[in-house]
Order: sequence, then structure tokens, then C-alpha cells
Amino acid sequence: MRAFLTYPCALLLALPLAAGAADAGEFAARRAEVMRRIGPDGMLILLSPPAQVRNGDVEWPYRQDDNLLYLTGLGNADTTLVLVPGEAAHREVVFTRDSDPAEELWNGRVPGADEVSARSGVAEVASAARFEAFIRAAMEGKAWGDSTVYRSFATAGLPAWQRKVREGKAVVWMLQEERGFGGQAGPAQAFIERLRRSYPELQFRDAFPLLTEMRMRKTPAEIAIVQRAVDTTVAAQKAAMRRALTATHEYQVEATIEYVFRDSGACCWGFPSIVASGRNATTLHYESNDDPIAPGSLVLSDIGAEVEGYTADVTRTYPQSGRFSPEQRAIYEAVLRAQAATIALMMPGAYMRDLHEVAIRSLGEDLLRLGLVSRNERDQVRMYFPHGLGHDLGLRVHDVDDPSHPLAPGRIVTSEPGIYVRAADVRANPAYRALPAAERAGIDAALSRYDGIGVRIEDDILITTGAPRNLSAAAPRTVAEIEAWMAGDDH
Repeated sequence: MRAFLTYPCALLLALPLAAGAADAGEFAARRAEVMRRIGPDGMLILLSPPAQVRNGDVEWPYRQDDNLLYLTGLGNADTTLVLVPGEAAHREVVFTRDSDPAEELWNGRVPGADEVSARSGVAEVASAARFEAFIRAAMEGKAWGDSTVYRSFATAGLPAWQRKVREGKAVVWMLQEERGFGGQAGPAQAFIERLRRSYPELQFRDAFPLLTEMRMRKTPAEIAIVQRAVDTTVAAQKAAMRRALTATHEYQVEATIEYVFRDSGACCWGFPSIVASGRNATTLHYESNDDPIAPGSLVLSDIGAEVEGYTADVTRTYPQSGRFSPEQRAIYEAVLRAQAATIALMMPGAYMRDLHEVAIRSLGEDLLRLGLVSRNERDQVRMYFPHGLGHDLGLRVHDVDDPSHPLAPGRIVTSEPGIYVRAADVRANPAYRALPAAERAGIDAALSRYDGIGVRIEDDILITTGAPRNLSAAAPRTVAEIEAWMAGDDH
């Protein structure tokens, strides 16, 4: 499932710590590792994103930057983290908004400095209004912090960093994930340009690859949080299957899913739910969820609850009637075989690109048997399986990854093969049009039988030192399991 720019989410500070939740010690350990990596010449600055306007004076519910969440657990706006590993004091500073009774009357209580410190493990918490003064003090050798010495006589507040600036060795690390040649500068890039103009002796590095490498492998606390998100999503999938039996429209199934999310304690969805019935299931990112559900059609629900910033991503496809037709079952079991083949190979050292080719070959065998391709060739299979096998999962539904890295223990990835039969698209595809007339005729005969069937099956897989662990295995997955669950068998 694709990720979106903004996500509704409650402030993490407002959430109680649950079993398996990341705590201040875990955030401190992550920051210590970042400081080790950037070294004594570095300064990391992470800025929270601005609020996103929905329309008029209505804003989307606020969602913190993933990397700030990862290093602090803080979900509130107007938050900045600064790490200066070369300093004895002021090595870690969080800048956050001040309490304002007038604002709190409208928008709720602002967490105090003690709460921010307790959640993040950062001892030094300062007003967001003082951030630029801190930057000037660091770059220009001015005093910082409480001092009784007259400012003209005060010594540098960050002396080690100021020496690095003078020597031309100072390196500012910031997130530049969305930079692009000739593109519009985001807030981080604009801030870098301000620093570059004022302090040309500074060097700059992109912190995104460094944090990506750290975030790919989840800690036990992160795995526990993802499992909670997955368990909530599994419960929602099971409820959706039952609701589909009586629902007349897709949005009724969607409402059931999102009720389970909130009722189970998830803050929200990690991405907008897809509930696609009938031919809509052949549209990969179907979004409206408004159409009637035709009796006997398939329903595809691609959903993920978000818990403490981490999202699940589980897809199931099931028959509205509770029973698969022969055609639906044939397509479904082809996808299931491909998924089983790829999950079994999700071991340390494997590459997702190689597993994708395993899925292509497996799907091709069944598509050939069903007559939907004339040969098990990649280009023909791609007429029905146009997307990738899966992706990393974590603080984003499409979490950060580096394709040059093989799978390793601690990574969580999805396996989500699919077959989407769209007759008009197949006939317009260059691979189909290049075939001899007799082969096209054979495919046409199969298309008349399977047109409009869309199936995707997606599970969340934890890579371990041994066999892969399917975190979402509790969601009915085989034809027999789905039909039994929809028939009321709770076992």
C-alpha cells in the first residue's frame, strides 16, 4: 500500500506507555548511536514539519516526522532536536513550544518540559522560541544557558563546536530526503540555505541515509509495537469479512474496519483504507470506497492500523457471499501459492528483488495453466502483476529501506503478490499485441472467464535468524480458512 503525505495521529505524549512500548532509555540509545556515527565534528538538527492545512482554517490532525519520533518519541508540533556529540554539555537539546493558556483553551494542554524530558530522555528542554538563539550561540561562540556573567564577557556556550566552526571542520547533519535538483526547497533545505549564507565555513550532510540504515532493523520494542498494530489490523480484517456478508456498500465495510481500529486503541489508520469490491479490486490504489457491493463479488481490503507511530499493512480478498466461485478460487489460489513461495524464502541474505522474480515465475505457472498467458514470460505476467512484491514496514507503510542491503534479522517486510484481470488493459498491452493471433485468441478466451477479478494477499513478515515469522498469520488466509470464518466458525 502506498504512503500518503499526512497521517492523523494523536500526540504520542498523550498516550500511556503500553507493554512493549519504546521508552526513554530506548530513545536515548538510538540518539547515542546517531552521535557515535556523526562523530565529534557533527551536529544533527531535526525539525518537526509544519501543520498541513486541509482546507480553509481546518488542519489535518498532526503527524510528527518519522525520524523525530524515532529519536525522541515526541509527537507534538514545534519540536526540534539538536545533537552535538562533541560537547560535554548541551549534547542533547529538545526545543518545544511553551505553555500558553490562551492556546490551550482552544487546542488542549501543551506538555511541560518535565513531561517532554521524561518521554524522550533528553535532560535539556528549552523553549522553541530560543532555537535560533541557540544556533547563533553555537556558530558564533556566544553564551548559551543560564549565566550570571554579562553577555559581553561570557565564554562560548558550545566551545568544542565553535572550534570546529572556526577550523572549517563543523558538519551540520539534517534530513534532506525530499531534495531534488531544481526542485522546490522544503523547510530543511531552506534552513540549510540560511545557515550556508550566514556561516559559509560549515559543511552539510544528509542524515537520511544514516537514519535509514538504523531504522531498517527493528528493535524488540519496535517489533512489539508493530505486532500490536498488526493484531488490531487482523481483528479489523476478520470483522470486515463478516460485515461483507450483509453490507450493501464498500463504505460500510470501511466503517467497520476503522471502528475496530479506534475501539482497539489504535490512534488511526497508517494509510487510508482500501475497500474495493468487484472490478474495483483490479485498481491498485482504489480510494473512494463508495460503490455498491455486488452479490457474489470479491471484496479486497488493504488496511493498516497505526500504533505509537508504527503501522501494519495487511490485505485480504474474500467473497461477499462467503463462498468463492470456481473462477475466483482459481485466481486466489494462484496468488496464495506465489505468496507462500516468497515468504518461505524471506531469510537473512535474501534480496527482495530476487524474491519478486520468484513471485513472477510462480504466478506465471498458474496464469499459463489458466490460459491468461501463452508463455511463462516476465512481460506477459506483468500484464496481471504490475507492482512489486513488497516493501519494508515500520514508521511508514512503505518504510525506509536500502535495496543494496539484503534481508537481515529485525527487518519487517511485506509479501503482497496479486493478480488483476483487466481485459481492456491486457489487450492494449504491448506484450499481448506482439503475440501471434492464435495466442491472442487463447488469452481472449480466458479473459472472458476471469475478467474483473482482482486478488491481492498481503502479510507482514519479520525476518529472524531462522525461519521468517508471519506477524499477521491470524487473519484467515487460505480459501478454507476464509470460508469457515465467514460461515461463523470462530476456531
